[in-house]
Amino acid sequence: MNKQQHTFCRICEPMCPMLAEVNDSGEIVGLKPNHDYPSGGLACHKGLSYLQFHNDPDRLNYPLRRRNSREETEGDFERIDWETAYSEISTKLTSLVDQYGPSSVAVYSGNPMAFNSRMLMSAAQFIGLLGTDMVFSSSTQDMTNKIVSAVAIYGSTSAMIPDISNTDYLLCMGANPRVSKWTTVSTENTSGKVTEDIKSRGGKVCFVNPRKTESSTSKTGETLLIKPATDAYFLAAVLCEIEALGGFDEEMLARYGSNVDLFKAFIKKYPAQRVAGVTGISIDEIKTVAADITSAKSATVHISTGVNMSRQGVICHWLAEMLNFATGNLGRKGGSYKPAGAIDVYSKQDLNGQIVKTALGDFNFTNPTGYMAMPGALLADFIESGEIKALVCLSGNPLLSVGGETKMRNAFKKLDVMVSVDVVRNNTSELCDYVLPGTDFLERADTNLLSNGFQTTPKIIYSDAVVAPKAERQDEWKILARLEQEMGLSLTNESTDDLAAIRGILAYSGTSIEALREQPHQTLYLPEKSRDDLFEKCLQHDDKRINCYPPEFESAGLFERCESIFEELQNEPEDTLKLISRRTPYMHNTWLANSNKFRSGTLQVNPLNMCPQDAAEKGFLDGDEVRVYNQYGSVITRLSITDDLRPGTVSLSHGYGAGRPSMRIAERNPGVNCNELMPTGPGSYEPLSNMSWLCGVPVDLELAS
Repeated sequence: MNKQQHTFCRICEPMCPMLAEVNDSGEIVGLKPNHDYPSGGLACHKGLSYLQFHNDPDRLNYPLRRRNSREETEGDFERIDWETAYSEISTKLTSLVDQYGPSSVAVYSGNPMAFNSRMLMSAAQFIGLLGTDMVFSSSTQDMTNKIVSAVAIYGSTSAMIPDISNTDYLLCMGANPRVSKWTTVSTENTSGKVTEDIKSRGGKVCFVNPRKTESSTSKTGETLLIKPATDAYFLAAVLCEIEALGGFDEEMLARYGSNVDLFKAFIKKYPAQRVAGVTGISIDEIKTVAADITSAKSATVHISTGVNMSRQGVICHWLAEMLNFATGNLGRKGGSYKPAGAIDVYSKQDLNGQIVKTALGDFNFTNPTGYMAMPGALLADFIESGEIKALVCLSGNPLLSVGGETKMRNAFKKLDVMVSVDVVRNNTSELCDYVLPGTDFLERADTNLLSNGFQTTPKIIYSDAVVAPKAERQDEWKILARLEQEMGLSLTNESTDDLAAIRGILAYSGTSIEALREQPHQTLYLPEKSRDDLFEKCLQHDDKRINCYPPEFESAGLFERCESIFEELQNEPEDTLKLISRRTPYMHNTWLANSNKFRSGTLQVNPLNMCPQDAAEKGFLDGDEVRVYNQYGSVITRLSITDDLRPGTVSLSHGYGAGRPSMRIAERNPGVNCNELMPTGPGSYEPLSNMSWLCGVPVDLELAS
C-alpha cells in the first residue's frame, strides 16, 4: 500500500507544503498539495511537476571525468569511481594552490544552493578553509544590493519585508508576485490572493513596472509603466512630494534617524518636475502615489529583482527603506518590519571589509556574513587575466546565468581545472573536467533555513528525505567534506550523523528533528513578535540609529553615479530600446529546462516581446525572425507583439539557451540566452554590491535575414 510523507518544495521562497506518495518499492509515484495545511496548502505546477525532474533520465548518477579537450563544445565523459574523483580533483587543486596561492581557485555558488541548508553551510566552510578571495555567487545577479543597503542603513543584515497581509497601501516595484511568488519574502502561496485581499478590504495596490504583469488585474491594482531602470528617480520624486505634503513622521526621524538632513537634500534634487521625462511617469501620477501613501492608514513599498538588477539596486533599496521609515511605516502593522525567525539575532555588521588586490584593481570585499561575492560580471575577466586557474561550481550554471555567454565560454577554455557539483550536466558542467552528481530535494533531509527572518508567517519546517539518492548520487555537503579532507584543509573526520548540521540549526531555535516530526505537518509555528521590536534587535550601529544617508554610499561614488546616470538618460535618443527580463509561470532560472511540461507548445522558444507601436514604427511583424544585438552580444529569435509593454521596452524570458546533448529535451528546444546581451567587464556592475546590470540594457533590432 502506498504511504504519504510530508515534504516541502525547495524551488522558490514560499517553500510550499506537499505530500509525497511512495509505493512499496520505495519509489515516489506522486506529489500533491497538502490541503490540510493551515494556509490551505497551495502549491504551484512547478513544484507539483518536480517528479519530471526527479525521474529525468538525463540526471547525473555517477562521477564523470572529461576525456577530450575543453576546446570541444561537447564533452566526452567517462564514468569513474568516487575515490578516483576525490583523489584526482584534490591533487590538482592542491597543486594550483601551492603554486599560485588559494585565490587561484575560484568558487561559484548557484541559486539552488540557497535551498539546500547543509550545502549552504558546508560551502561557506569549504571556501573559508580554502582561503580563496575569488568567491562568486548568483546573489550578485539578483539580491546583494538589499543586504549591502541594509547593513549601511541598520548596521545589520536586516532587510525588512512588507506587511502585505495588513497593509492599506502597497507600492510594488519590479515584482510579479503572482508568477515569482515574491523575492526575499517568504509568504504562503495564495496564487495572488494576498494582493487581491488588499483591495477587498478597501486598500490599494500600485504596481510599477515597464510591463503590465500577470499580478496587475482589476482585482489587485493598476500598473504605472515606468521606463526601465529609472526606479531610483521615481522613488526619490515620490519621497520629495511626500515631504512637501507634510507626510514625513518627523518625530520618528528625530528619534531614530541620523543624517536626516543629508537624506532630505538628496531627494530634493529629484522632484517630480525633473524626473517625469526620464521615468516616463507623469508629474500627476507621481503626486498621486505620494498623496495615496500619505493618506493611507498604513503603507509599504516593496522592490524586487526587476529593480535590484537595474544598475542602481543599492540606491533603490535605500530609498524604499527610507520611504517606509520616513513616513512612519517602519515597525508598524501594515508597514515594513522584520518578522521573527528560527535564528532571531542580528549581529553588528559593517561594509569595511578586506581590501582584495587583483589584476583588475583593488576590491573592498564587504563584510555582510554569508552574502557577499566578487562581481559575477568580472569572472571571465579574472580568468583571462590569469588570476583564476581553477573553478569549482556548486549547483550553478554561470555560463547561462551570468552575462556574456560567449566571453565566458572562451575564458573557461583557459582554465587548468573545472569541477561541477550538480544534478544535471548543464552548459557549464559540459565544459568541466569533473562532474559530480548531487541530490535533489526529494533525496535529502532539510529545513527552511533560507526563510529565516523573511516569512510573513514565521515557522520552522522539517522534511526527511522522501527517498534515498539513486545510483551513486551523494549529498553535496558530503562531497565538500571529502574534498576538504583530501586537500588537507580539515583534519575532522566525516560526521557519523548526517543530520548534525540540521540538528545544530534547530537546537539554536529550541527544537529538534524529533520534536518537529511530532508536529502537525512537521511544522512548528513561531510566536509573533511586536512589529516594532526591530528597533531593538536590528539597529546595530554604535548610536543605535538608522543611517538615512550612509557615508559608504558617498565614498563608493553611488550618489555621484546616480546623477551621472540621470544625465545620461536625459540625453539618450528617444528611439532607444531597453531590454528587460521576463519571468513566465513556466520557467525558474535554468532548473526546468529539461522538463517536457515546460518545453512544449509555445514554451519551446522564448520570443522577443515588443509593443505594437514600436513594431509598427520599426516595420516589424508578429512572428518575424529577428536579431537582437548590442556591443556585448547577439541572439536570433522570433518576434512576438504584445500590448503589455510600454513603448521603448522589449522583453525576453531568461532560463533558456540550455541546449546540450546531455539534456535532450532542452537540446530540442533550447531557445536563446538573454544574458548573452548583458554587460560584462570593468564598469558593468554596481559598486559596493557588485550587482550585475541585467535590466534596462540598451539593444538594437534587425531582421535576421
